[in-house]
Amino acid sequence: MLRFDDAAMRSSLIVILILLLSLPSVGQKSSQTDFEVGPTGGVSWYNGDLNPRRYFDRQYMHEAYGLSVRRNINQRFAFRGQFMMGTLSADDALATDPFQVTRNLNFSTPIYEVSGVIEFNFLTFDALITKYRFSPYSFIGLGGFYFNPTTQIEGNIYELQPLATEGKSYSRFNVSIPFGMGVKLALTDRLIVSADWGMRKTFSDYIDDVSGTYPLAGEIDGLAEDISDRSLKQSGPDGTNWGTQRGDQVYKDWYSFVGLTFAVRLGPKKGSCKHLRI
Repeated sequence: MLRFDDAAMRSSLIVILILLLSLPSVGQKSSQTDFEVGPTGGVSWYNGDLNPRRYFDRQYMHEAYGLSVRRNINQRFAFRGQFMMGTLSADDALATDPFQVTRNLNFSTPIYEVSGVIEFNFLTFDALITKYRFSPYSFIGLGGFYFNPTTQIEGNIYELQPLATEGKSYSRFNVSIPFGMGVKLALTDRLIVSADWGMRKTFSDYIDDVSGTYPLAGEIDGLAEDISDRSLKQSGPDGTNWGTQRGDQVYKDWYSFVGLTFAVRLGPKKGSCKHLRI
């Protein structure tokens, strides 16, 4: 699992600030509106306590969809607003780690995200100029998302957040830092296709409803108690799991979107005077 501590988070925010301050210093297009709007389709997956290290694993991938609006600031920078929805899931039964197999947990959650990112084109990109119609790019920004983890037991589905399976409550709304890389290609002066992989560093450790330790004995009861501990064997010094490790609370959860976007550019036509200053 990727490790992203507070220092790295601060570094990311500094990068965002530097990009924002750099925008006016880069050669700009004309003041005419130049937007790109279009749908996104792809896959989503999660990394955390129930899936620490697997990426691009078909067992954890789910369909994802969204809508993107890109504002081209100049030939190097763009701002993109995006709405994405998908599914995240994992199952200890699919793991090879003995601790996970014994823990025997599973979860699934819908994910709904709204984000804004700054894109940087590594090459000069301009849909109106044939030789500038391709570029790799990177991006970083801020997002907010909603999740609602559930678990399946013998064919029954249970919402986990209301049960407080670790004796703690948490919000189903949280903040993320989206960042990643991709490529974009202007097929014509109006149609742009782009593909990218965006990882999300989150500030929640409960996307999977697993974070730290099992609650202490008697702290929860009933259905919450049954769902909290489904392990195949007890390992605590008192012959139970209560109060022992359930997850890794040091590191927060991650999720990713890999998507393909087809967008229509709204702006000046090919051949129009753009008054470029490069």
